[in-house]
Amino acid sequence: MDPEGARNPVFRVGLLISMPPLSAPSRQATGTVDAAARQAGFLGTGSFVPEGRLTNADLEAMVDTSDAWILERTGIRERRKAGSGLTASMMGAEAGRRAMAAAGVSTVDAIIVATCTGDSRIPSTACLVQRSLGLDGVAAFDINAACSGFLYGLILSRSLIATGAAETVLLIGSEALTTYIDYTDRSTCVLFGDGAGAVVVGAVAAGGVRAVRWAASGANSDLIYYGPKDGEPDTMNAMRMAGKGTFRMAVERLTEVASDVCADAGWRAEDIDLVVPHQANLRIMEAVTKRLGVPMERVMVNIDRMGNTSAASIPVAMAEAADTSRVRNGDRVLLMAFGSGVTWGAVALEWTGQPA
Repeated sequence: MDPEGARNPVFRVGLLISMPPLSAPSRQATGTVDAAARQAGFLGTGSFVPEGRLTNADLEAMVDTSDAWILERTGIRERRKAGSGLTASMMGAEAGRRAMAAAGVSTVDAIIVATCTGDSRIPSTACLVQRSLGLDGVAAFDINAACSGFLYGLILSRSLIATGAAETVLLIGSEALTTYIDYTDRSTCVLFGDGAGAVVVGAVAAGGVRAVRWAASGANSDLIYYGPKDGEPDTMNAMRMAGKGTFRMAVERLTEVASDVCADAGWRAEDIDLVVPHQANLRIMEAVTKRLGVPMERVMVNIDRMGNTSAASIPVAMAEAADTSRVRNGDRVLLMAFGSGVTWGAVALEWTGQPA
């Protein structure tokens, strides 16, 4: 990997911003909600996934792989694929509409869209969602923390609620990842799918977000990136991943951040009713929850049907958990994610969202 960003001009320009090196474990933001501040919780959840499916059998016909190979290494059987013309903003708007209906609200004070596959560089995908929902005048912006984007957005939403800057925030994770895939690269093309999930975050009298942690390590930005293959500059730009390095760091960082946020919330492993992890890889989820001491029956898993939908994976899984009664009001829920950047984070919350 070229550390100077020679893969493409956009990446190289980004490296011109000088930032001091961070020691990720020691610089994580942390803390529980101040007792004097308003608590932020979920008022409603919603999701939208495309009808199109890309199965392991389909991939067997496209690239040198097999159903058994994919299942063993990822836990994925199929993933959703958006049809031509179906964009991140369209999927995000529908997920947001469903979340607002579940919450019983007709408007919100802000729209945050977590995505790394937005419709365009400008305008923001959030503004396109706003237009689709008819919420003119509402603050709207995107964030890109890749697979950790939804948790980053949740932490920002919590701050807006706690400070009184907003009463309600529509937080959406939406990805059209299959448009970024090189279907000759078997190490990555088997992983990713499309979809959108959303929550309405608002002030709650009890429960809600109890503790948060988030962090990043740009020094490891070459683990997951968009560009040509490492050492092959003439190949197409696409999602690329250093599998072994990503797996190892994801397990280490997720175990650490999840343990820390539970300690901040005063939770033990046996106190956790449900873990909703980013659906990156079933082996990663199994390794992390084993280290945490949480049995897999208390882990929300839909990667077998959805694949890795990056920022959309946690809200899609949460909406499914709510709709199937896997989670109920008052349950203690642990959210955690790791993604490109690299970025990672965890949130401990007491569930307040109602089934859609």
